[in-house]
Amino acid sequence: MSTEPTTTSDTESPTSTETETETEATAEGKNTKTNETQHANSGDASGVTDRPAVALADLLTRETDIKFAGLTETDSGSYPDEIPPETRCLADSPRSFKEAIRVLPKASPGELWATNDFVESSGRVDTTAIRDVHGLDIDALEAATDRSLEDLAAGSSADAVVRVRDHKDIVDDRRKALNALGYDVKFRWQIASDSYSIINPQDAYLPIISALQQRGETDAFGWVSYRDWGGLLKMVVICPSLRHVVSGGEADLEDAVDEGGITSVVSTAQADSDTSDTETDSHSDSDAPETVVYGGFQTGYDFRGTQTLWARPILFFPDSGTVLPDMGERYTRRHYGQATNAAHERKQGRVPISEWWRNIYDDIDTRMIEVDTAIRRTRAIAYDFDDLPFSLEDCYTYWGVAFKYAERAAVRVTSIAKPAHRPTVFNIQLSLLIALLEEYDGSKASDSYQEYLEVAGELFRKPAMMIQLAMQEHDRRADTDAERVLPESQQTLSDALEDIVDIPGISVDTEADLTDQQAQRVQDRLQQRLGDA
Repeated sequence: MSTEPTTTSDTESPTSTETETETEATAEGKNTKTNETQHANSGDASGVTDRPAVALADLLTRETDIKFAGLTETDSGSYPDEIPPETRCLADSPRSFKEAIRVLPKASPGELWATNDFVESSGRVDTTAIRDVHGLDIDALEAATDRSLEDLAAGSSADAVVRVRDHKDIVDDRRKALNALGYDVKFRWQIASDSYSIINPQDAYLPIISALQQRGETDAFGWVSYRDWGGLLKMVVICPSLRHVVSGGEADLEDAVDEGGITSVVSTAQADSDTSDTETDSHSDSDAPETVVYGGFQTGYDFRGTQTLWARPILFFPDSGTVLPDMGERYTRRHYGQATNAAHERKQGRVPISEWWRNIYDDIDTRMIEVDTAIRRTRAIAYDFDDLPFSLEDCYTYWGVAFKYAERAAVRVTSIAKPAHRPTVFNIQLSLLIALLEEYDGSKASDSYQEYLEVAGELFRKPAMMIQLAMQEHDRRADTDAERVLPESQQTLSDALEDIVDIPGISVDTEADLTDQQAQRVQDRLQQRLGDA
């Protein structure tokens, strides 16, 4: 698509990748329309001076969340009954998935032009300025050509504006059009190489509809989060038919809590069980609440410089409305070649993006059976903060979580753990997700938010390794050797349960739904440690 020339000497930076910080995300409007209020210029070349001033935020949305339910307008558009209505992932009047994708912006290629300041608009070459260029030996140039600088300039046909052919603009035509109408708004997402291939969301994501329809998944729901006018996007698609129930093991996570201002969103059945759980202080598998999990996937792109469109499996906990990155395959496609040409992709030995979604759905469907094992592993490991040399808040910050969210998550963890000082890893990771859901006031499309989700995901996938990582960070910050706690045998990170029983403050329950082989290995290590003592 041809667009009007854009020079590299305009007011925009050569790259529009923004620094993603929580401060910036908050300033941009907390997932709502930005308060940016640029107006049309009061006058222009045509002499129009009485044009009504309209805020840019009334025309375009810079940052927002779009919630959807159902694939198309003909689907019911309702949410599963077991999701509490107060859960923040729901909307009173959600769009359909198709509607949500259609409103997303498209990127377009634009020509790049560079200004040659040594050539005047008349075509005259400024030889005086050229003689002052540092590092250019004019005498050597004249001697080599046997011509004076003035003669060379007189014979030049150089233009004041030169087309840049090895790079191109990646622009937002909506803002470009408003800029042409006098709005003071930037419209470039990035400057890319000429091999860069735009992958617009409609090309990548509308095929999700047919893929899920073929699997009978018409009640899918989720949300789209974007910032920078849609240049950075992350989307979550949840599939209710990929529902899995994990039998109760630890009941200290799903109980309703209203203590110190902390309220978690749980089901009525779980809330009713809270009283009996508190009285008994011990739970059998048959008495503990079940954990319901839905499968789904997350996907995203960044027009501002990132070179890949990606997708990956996720888990969704309907009781709390939280999303957890899963352990499945991550699909990626770089922005080069003919990325949205299915025939070309097959010829190159790649699965076309339009066919990713069936593969991802089937991958999640197959993997849901593994959720039992993963959740039971996180319930089998407890961190005893009476024995550990740091607090739970410190532990979260060692994993890179900001203290604001670490503090909120820690309050929830200790409020419902039994005993309070010894929470399970499942409690710790789920409480972090809930704290983010309740407290994070930036864009859910931001890299910062994604990094926090990844911490919870790593706790789910590699619970044994994460406590070792926290201890390594504690030891790194320790002032003396006496303050360091990680055993010499644990300097190499491991995710084997039997490798963490030597760590003071870490308990592994051999009866907590581990496989016979896992339980035996842990028991052997425990016996070895007792024998050494």
